[in-house]
Amino acid sequence: MPNRTIIVLRSALGLVLAIAAIPVVNLAGGELAGVLVLPRGGDARLAYDLLWVFLAGVVGSVLMVGVAAVSKTAHAWAIFVLYLGLDLYVTVMAWDDFPRWFTLGCLLTLPLQVWLGWWLVMKRGANAKK
Repeated sequence: MPNRTIIVLRSALGLVLAIAAIPVVNLAGGELAGVLVLPRGGDARLAYDLLWVFLAGVVGSVLMVGVAAVSKTAHAWAIFVLYLGLDLYVTVMAWDDFPRWFTLGCLLTLPLQVWLGWWLVMKRGANAKK
């Protein structure tokens, strides 16, 4: 088992990476939309953006859980709580700015995002032990 300093540093690094993943992945999606010459606005573009919000949550969860030295499930719960707080804030602030399906989609897909990130890391770890 790694020493406490390494455990704490890896947990902190995972948190920083998980938080940084949100804008980085969303910016990548925005740049890709420009390359694909997708039209601005409309429901189709919002659905595309919701996909990238979902992917950002999965990537953040993978980073948080994957970098953690111990207690990977506890780290998944921690990122869930952090993302839930952020999602609730954004949902309340953007409630009148976007269609309800988009804001609720951002909020309601959160458990799946975190679970999928946790599952990808844990499955990879289980396969590596075989």
